[in-house]
Amino acid sequence: MVGFAGTSNVAATTLGIPAVGTMAHSFVEALDTEEEAFRAFARAHPGPVTLLVDTYDTEEGVRVATRVLRDLDRGPGSAVRLDSGDLADLAARTRALLDDAGLPDIRVVASGGLDEYAVDDLVRSGAPIDTYAVGVGVSADAPYLDSAYKMVEYDGRPVMKLSSAKVTAPGRKQVFRRIGYTDVIRLADEQPANNGRPLLETVMRRGQQTGSRPTLDECRERFATDLGGLPSAACRIRDPVAPRATASEHLGALAARVRRRIAEQMPSADTQDPHPERTPPGSHRSVPRCGESDATYRGMEGSSPPLRGRRARERPTHA
Repeated sequence: MVGFAGTSNVAATTLGIPAVGTMAHSFVEALDTEEEAFRAFARAHPGPVTLLVDTYDTEEGVRVATRVLRDLDRGPGSAVRLDSGDLADLAARTRALLDDAGLPDIRVVASGGLDEYAVDDLVRSGAPIDTYAVGVGVSADAPYLDSAYKMVEYDGRPVMKLSSAKVTAPGRKQVFRRIGYTDVIRLADEQPANNGRPLLETVMRRGQQTGSRPTLDECRERFATDLGGLPSAACRIRDPVAPRATASEHLGALAARVRRRIAEQMPSADTQDPHPERTPPGSHRSVPRCGESDATYRGMEGSSPPLRGRRARERPTHA
């Protein structure tokens, strides 16, 4: 706790640690345009604000933020937050855009799965980042399950994120499984294909638990069934390969419509599919089960971009 300049954990503020925070991607998605979201957030938070600029297109988000901050005269103390992509390169581009707009006092905040190693790399690269916001990296010394809430629909309107490497699919969905085949993600009102079994169940509604808790024996039975349906590559102790689901044609069409809507609102945003190699929409692909050959199974691979940057500034760290 003593190593941080502030915290977004309200309970920790009772220990005298300053409370700090920013906005969520879901807040930006809930409003019709990014600029509308920024202005609404600023109206609700008098004084300095930190605007999250990477929900759709980072550089365009920075341009919108500079316009809002300048119009509202929110200078010193305010910031823009980068939460995805090549943080060093984007920080340099962001700093240049802010300086060119006559806003040298607006800070650059970086977040997105940062730990001590990532922060050290960014500092050594000379990235112009003023504040590092870390979350799961604080308690990641032991294995953990990282999960996050992502909004897919607001007031009947499907929404999605286009952040680098964090693109989400819009609309309420259901996942269907057929043993020996790739899982298929469909819209909630679509019919199952090929006798697929729906996997998602409602367990909470309006803050209340629905139904009764499963017994330990029921949990064991479900676990054994799910484990037996995994491809052999996913069952390896070393270097397992996680299965990948495919999307239905209707879900793909909805995603395309939402992308077009976002592109119309932000003409310079890059809305190209970041995963052109994924399985064609709606197709089932046969995969071997645990213990069988996995020669035909293809897993997901990725790599991190190199760190780049120009200059460094003061770097307080927030949890």
